[in-house]
Order: sequence, then structure tokens, then C-alpha cells
Amino acid sequence: MISFVEWTTLHDTFGCAKVDGPESTKQAGVICQKLQGKIGAGQKVPEYRLRISAEGIEFIDKQTQKLTCKYHIEDISFVSRDKADLLVFSFISSDRKLNIKMCHVFKAHTRNQAFETCTTIAQSFEV
Repeated sequence: MISFVEWTTLHDTFGCAKVDGPESTKQAGVICQKLQGKIGAGQKVPEYRLRISAEGIEFIDKQTQKLTCKYHIEDISFVSRDKADLLVFSFISSDRKLNIKMCHVFKAHTRNQAFETCTTIAQSFEV
């Protein structure tokens, strides 16, 4: 049995993009690459603290410390690290009201942080 505690970590966000259809997990890698390409050298990107728990994931703005959005764990369908850049990871969430899926892309400060974030999200499904 996994002992799960709430986990919080800081990440840059590259943004999010809508994904469609049954191939949404394959689209995540493409979206990671596209969003990374849109960020110019030296360009500031928003930083969020991700609060991960058995209930879901919350985005907390680094500057204001305010909750900007929240996804329940049952609305998250996929989490993965980018194969080309191990600092980058993404997860896919469903918006039931709008009936769409979104791929959220983040860049961790270290490879270990990206790995731990993905692992923690995956473990939250098991609790």
C-alpha cells in the first residue's frame, strides 16, 4: 500500500493546448514540442506551484500564492515526461462542462523534480 502525502513543487508552465480523440496521449508529445518552441530564449514564463494530492492537482501562482485552477484526479487521464527534454512533463485533463481534453505542459527545474512530479501524479491514482 502506498503511503501518500500531499506534495508541492514549483514549475515553469509552457501552457496548455486542446487535444482531441483517442490519440490524445500521442498528441501530448507533439504539444510539448510545440509549446517549448513558442518560448523564446530568455522569455519569462509563469511559474506555478503544483499541489498534488489524492484529490487532484491544484495550480498555485508563484507570485500571488493564489489558486488559479484545480483538476480532480478522476479528470486526469495521462501523465508523461517528454522524451526529448526530461525536464518537461505534461498531463491531460478533461473538462466535463466543456467536453474537451487539455494537455498541460510544465518544465521542472531538475530532471529529478520532473520524475518525482510524474511519479507522484501516477501514485495519486492508486490511493
